[in-house]
Parts: sequence; structure tokens; C-alpha cells
Amino acid sequence: MLGLKSFRTASWMISGIEAMHMMKKGQVHQGVKSAQNEVEFIHKLFGLAS
Repeated sequence: MLGLKSFRTASWMISGIEAMHMMKKGQVHQGVKSAQNEVEFIHKLFGLAS
């Protein structure tokens, strides 16, 4: 079994999984549901430039 090489990678992986679960449950309040809104949510969550 392959493992995660660093704590940073593990924390990003878990954060991503949690974000997907939040979107699936409808816990992200963004008005209209669309793929673009989900992308913006992920970028805000991880601090990525959009």
C-alpha cells in the first residue's frame, strides 16, 4: 500500500475529501448550484488563485 509522504499532503487530501462531502450534503450555501461555484469554493478553501 502506498502512503502519503508528508503531513501536508495528508491534510490537503483530507480537506479535499471533506469539501466534497460538504458539497454532496448541500452544506455549501452558494445560491445557484453549478460546477463553477464548486470550483470557486475549492479555490477559496485551499487559498488557490482563481
